[in-house]
Amino acid sequence: MNSNYLKVDHPFVTCEITACDDESQFIGTLTYRGFDNGKLSGPSLESVRGQFQVLCDLLDQQGGMLRRGTIMLGYHNDELKGDVLLPDGEVIGFWEMEEDDDTSHFTPEAQGERALSAPSAWMLQDAIADWLGVYCN
Repeated sequence: MNSNYLKVDHPFVTCEITACDDESQFIGTLTYRGFDNGKLSGPSLESVRGQFQVLCDLLDQQGGMLRRGTIMLGYHNDELKGDVLLPDGEVIGFWEMEEDDDTSHFTPEAQGERALSAPSAWMLQDAIADWLGVYCN
């Protein structure tokens, strides 16, 4: 294993970890089917790899969906509600889907009112990324 580069694969996301020029920081670029889905960072290759493993556990065990630099828990396990996180684990709010249709809502952390709504969870996740100013290719 090269001490400056590592590529780790998961069925839903890939993390390419590289060292900055002075090797004081490592960046993990998250991609899904060639599309950028956020970044992880840490002081070592192993710390970023560990963060990636936590992210994969969220996808596998808590039904997380990674899209445009955010993770919505409870999507792929049919709970259809849960925390919304950044790839580094910071909780930024809560989302939920209405029972009678696909309309989904987002409430930011520490706010009691919904800030965003969309006709589907995918569109809500895009709206959250826009709200955060996250622009991934």
